[in-house]
Amino acid sequence: MSLTTNTLDKNKDNEKRLSLELPKPEILIYQHPETDESFLEEHPSKVAEVIECLEAIENANKTDLSKNRKKSTLNINEFPFLVTQRNERSTTTFRRAKTKKVPINTNQFTFMRQVNPDAEDRILARKQREDVAETFRRMGNFEYRKSNFALAKNYYTKGLEYIKDTPVLYVNRAMCSIKMREFKHSIMDCDYVLTELDEKYLRAWLYRAAAYKRLNDEANYEKSVDQARRLNRSQAEFIEDFLEKMHSLL
Repeated sequence: MSLTTNTLDKNKDNEKRLSLELPKPEILIYQHPETDESFLEEHPSKVAEVIECLEAIENANKTDLSKNRKKSTLNINEFPFLVTQRNERSTTTFRRAKTKKVPINTNQFTFMRQVNPDAEDRILARKQREDVAETFRRMGNFEYRKSNFALAKNYYTKGLEYIKDTPVLYVNRAMCSIKMREFKHSIMDCDYVLTELDEKYLRAWLYRAAAYKRLNDEANYEKSVDQARRLNRSQAEFIEDFLEKMHSLL
């Protein structure tokens, strides 16, 4: 009996030791996966690598930020031509030269004359403008002979855009106005020639007389004829011939 009892006691002691050494299966079953930190012991090098990588990224960001700040700061040494000192004793003031204003509606030749103020340039520009005006005068004369008075008048007007101090274009335009029965326009052109350009200009006095005659203004007609005769005595024959033809056409 005693032998059997001892054997049973030994078996019980062995079972107790085994139960202490082995974990209970319930604990392994209900253990939460996030509480398992066994990877810290199994792979310590990976954790260190992750920490080092994060620190490297943070240091790189700090370096880039400091570089951007340096770029945004103006380095005076890189620009040696900048004025870094001002002389306060100097009281000299510098003024820009006044630019000469050119009208907006200035044509090409007038623009050349104003940009190049030298005498030779002015003479050349004047010659070029005269050539253009002469071309328009010839075109106007050609249309006048064909009785295209409106077109001829338009050409004379274009010629006056280049040369405004020539009586020929004004009196030619005045004659077109008479043909078109625009007598007041004709008188205006003749008066401009006589008051602004040449007070003795014969054709201006005669065309003025013709316009007033067609307006039945005998006083201004007689005045125009008298002035034509008085200021151009050497042209008496031409004046009488013009008046005779004018009366025959009325």
